[in-house]
Amino acid sequence: MCAGGIVRSDIGRVVFALSTGQLVELTPDSGAWPMVAQDGPALFEEARTPIDLYCRRN
Repeated sequence: MCAGGIVRSDIGRVVFALSTGQLVELTPDSGAWPMVAQDGPALFEEARTPIDLYCRRN
């Protein structure tokens, strides 16, 4: 979702200091993210309403 938000915001360029691999190389524990349960997609009709409204304006 972050990448999608960046694209839709018309941001031309993102600059960052470290890649994920470099961060893990410097601090190995930073790569130990726990798994997060995911359930979805859900509420498609409700979620599409603001998108449809946005698309009609542009």
